[in-house]
Amino acid sequence: MRQVRRMFPVVIAVLALTAGTLLQAQDRRPDRPDPRPPRPKDVKLKVRLDQKLKFMAGCWQGRLDPETVVEEIWTNPTENLLISTTRYLRQNRATSFEMSRILATDSTVTFSASSEGRPFDEYTMTQLVDEFVQFENPKKSFPQKISYRLASDGSLIPRNEGDGQTAVEVRFKKVKCPGT
Repeated sequence: MRQVRRMFPVVIAVLALTAGTLLQAQDRRPDRPDPRPPRPKDVKLKVRLDQKLKFMAGCWQGRLDPETVVEEIWTNPTENLLISTTRYLRQNRATSFEMSRILATDSTVTFSASSEGRPFDEYTMTQLVDEFVQFENPKKSFPQKISYRLASDGSLIPRNEGDGQTAVEVRFKKVKCPGT
């Protein structure tokens, strides 16, 4: 009897694994569409970020106003993803932060930003020319448009505009990345 009690959990686990495998196999029958999204290697991208947005990669620093320094660090782009962190500093103390990503899929490119851990705001790419990219979300009041351009002097200039408010623009200079 003790042996049966000891074996009972093992038998239950084997039955559960077998049932799960059968259900997965049933979900992949040819007459049913695969519920999983396509793997990235299966997707043909309209825009390859590693070719079009490489001008944004690196560590950047600029002044929002006389007291506020902004640091923005963009990763080297892969064909479908760029990620950045942004810090706002006053007297060498962080006062705010933001996480951003630019993601390319087979149908669109989106810029998503989250300030201080809030949910991400999404913007769709509307323009991409040379070393300029613009994203828009007309449902937001500010910013409705976010753009990045590389100036002839090598500065990266992000610009936020929208709904009757004065546009906010920062002129970033490339700097040595922290920790290097």
